[in-house]
Amino acid sequence: MSGGAPTATGPGPGGPAPSVRQPAMQWATGPAVPVISVIVALLLGAVFVAATGNDPIAAYAALARGAFGTPYDITETLVSAIPLVLTGLSVAVAFRTGLFNIGAEGQLLVGALAAGAVGARFAELPGPLLMPLVILAGILAGAGYGAIAGVLKAARGVNEVITTIMLNYIVVFVMHWLLQSGPMTAPSALGTPASARIGDGAILPVILPNELVPLSRLHAGILLAALAVAVFWFLLWRTSLGYELRAVGLGARAAAQAGIDPARRMALVMAIAGAFAGLAGMIQVSGVFQRVFDGFSSGYGFDAIAVALLGKNSPLGIVAAALLFGAFAHGGAIMQSNAGISSHLVSIIQALVLFVIAAEAIVRGIAGRSRRGRKPVEAIA
Repeated sequence: MSGGAPTATGPGPGGPAPSVRQPAMQWATGPAVPVISVIVALLLGAVFVAATGNDPIAAYAALARGAFGTPYDITETLVSAIPLVLTGLSVAVAFRTGLFNIGAEGQLLVGALAAGAVGARFAELPGPLLMPLVILAGILAGAGYGAIAGVLKAARGVNEVITTIMLNYIVVFVMHWLLQSGPMTAPSALGTPASARIGDGAILPVILPNELVPLSRLHAGILLAALAVAVFWFLLWRTSLGYELRAVGLGARAAAQAGIDPARRMALVMAIAGAFAGLAGMIQVSGVFQRVFDGFSSGYGFDAIAVALLGKNSPLGIVAAALLFGAFAHGGAIMQSNAGISSHLVSIIQALVLFVIAAEAIVRGIAGRSRRGRKPVEAIA
């Protein structure tokens, strides 16, 4: 009769219990959390709809029809999702490095201003020359604007949340001046201050002909967004720089002890974040509006925070979350016009999604405390 202690895989009271308990709580950090967040948000949203005397099923049916009911609606949902994918990447790459980028909106606007200015200034250039210039202008402008917060964080330890919020306000008011009475002001029939129209060579072409989908606005920007997702994945998971960025996000002090300079990486990653958002601004100008007008962004940079959180800062997760929020954006407008239910329901659902995702930290805390009740045998040994 053996008196030895049971191993982690063998029988006995100390063996299988940890391996059973641990997987049971893995859902707290897995992909189930975003799915549950959306379901709970939709259920709570239904309560709000019912409280106003409306039919929740009819509301959500109208929302779904508005987002995916026809080929045209599907393309409009995709058009709404494109800037959300890119600004979501902007927020996520900063999250991965332990930074909180609230400035995606400002970086998007700066990228749009730069793209609009270059596209109008060199409007006579042919497309093969003008389009790369416009893309580069949007990316570099966004990167430069994002780098301001990164350099301040690295050099002086200034909180990036404060600086990115302040930089958002700065670009909004500079944009007012540029378009209302500044050098970018041009006659416009839009009824709002706007810049001159960009050259034809700077316009992203519509990729679906009207014969296939009448009135479609789905443009080649979706290909740039797909390329950006691939770059995001390759950068973070297939390069040494990506490894260093993620290491800094997991623990700046430990990364420094391993020979990685956290300050330099933080400055660099904010420039990368700004580049993604600047590209989003360029795409909106070149693919949708063909000019910059005051207040053309509907808050894509702020919705990007929810997109990144819901997507768990992963490439495919961000794409899925952007498609969901794009469906909310386009379907909500149709829901209001067809079902008579306020499109503000969409904002309520988005807020509830964020609220439920925030509760994940509480769930993880509860799961952690339950695991601390008994240590795994490997830890004891």
